[in-house]
Amino acid sequence: MGITKLAKLIDQEAPDSISLFSPREYRGRVLAIDASVAIYQFNSAIPTIQNRYGEDLSVLQGMFYRTVYMLENGIKPVYVFEGQPPALKHRKENTAGKSNAGHKGKNDLETMLKYLGVPYIQATGEAEATCAALVKHGLAWGTVTEDMDALPFGSTRLIRNLKANDGRNVKEYNLPKLLKQLNLSMEQFVELCILLGCDYCEKIKFQGIKKALELMHKHGSIKNIVKTIKQKNHIPADFCYREAIELFLRPSVTDVSLVQLNWKDPDEEKLIQFLSHEKHLNETKIRTKLEKLRSAQQPKAKKTPKKRAAQSSVFDPNDQKQQKMTDFFTTKKSQSSLPGPNKQKQTKKPDFFKTKKSQKQPQGRTENKDLSGNIPSTSSSPGCSQSTR
Repeated sequence: MGITKLAKLIDQEAPDSISLFSPREYRGRVLAIDASVAIYQFNSAIPTIQNRYGEDLSVLQGMFYRTVYMLENGIKPVYVFEGQPPALKHRKENTAGKSNAGHKGKNDLETMLKYLGVPYIQATGEAEATCAALVKHGLAWGTVTEDMDALPFGSTRLIRNLKANDGRNVKEYNLPKLLKQLNLSMEQFVELCILLGCDYCEKIKFQGIKKALELMHKHGSIKNIVKTIKQKNHIPADFCYREAIELFLRPSVTDVSLVQLNWKDPDEEKLIQFLSHEKHLNETKIRTKLEKLRSAQQPKAKKTPKKRAAQSSVFDPNDQKQQKMTDFFTTKKSQSSLPGPNKQKQTKKPDFFKTKKSQKQPQGRTENKDLSGNIPSTSSSPGCSQSTR
């Protein structure tokens, strides 16, 4: 069941703690998968998938496609299977269905994961608690589950909607940001979740989710809230909130210090033998999916830049590529020292294109001038011409 309407409360009161990502943005990340929730989803799928012998293969096929989808996106999943739940856990119909689904076909799932090269862990208690322990100890980036109780268990990141062929973004809840925006300590947040409603005890009847947050801000703890409630019939008889707080803050988890997570390449032939020949899933679809996975996991070859051929200054008539004038004469673009676009400078004409303007002389005889500009004197008198003998 998780925590009643916690997602709605976060949407309204702490939206900044939610981020939307593409599945590809988790490439290289280790994600702890709550197997019990995934199994429950596929087990309740309609219509069910059956082989020729009437065996229900909805869970096996669904888990195969979802796991391959994560591997294709570069995600490193580690599945955590549900263990023995606490005796205090309040059993409701949907919670019981989830628990039974966790044990049905578990051996087949473990065999499939082994051939896919994906590690899995058997939790001693709640699967979400062990997932949260993996995250807190740095062995996983976040917990993948649809149940919100991974947050009160202490998982710093809760990831929802990581599904194959869904098309929607992944929704990630950040616990430190959530506590800061709600202005609550971790223990106060756990008590808020108990007020909203959890699997371990009944809840106090309030008028809406905001009322629970207001009471927690005002009184600071469930203990103080209980003292101020006037109508005692609002408090259930089996309201064992102290034990519930202990189960969230100090749950029974697998010793993660002994956990070794290793991912291997899929054994395709054993997968096909198991899924198609023994369980009678469609072999063509299984092979196609494995080929796609193999292609996604292969490192892409880096493209080496082509070497440019040395340009020849000799004209080749057989060369199909027309040579430019710049191939024969190197031109250098002028650059302006001023900021902004370069201004084109006027091209200076060569000297041999320059024409010197001739000075007009008076018609008639040509007079020679000295350097001072005066006309030199002659021996002949003015008006008389010198005769040539």
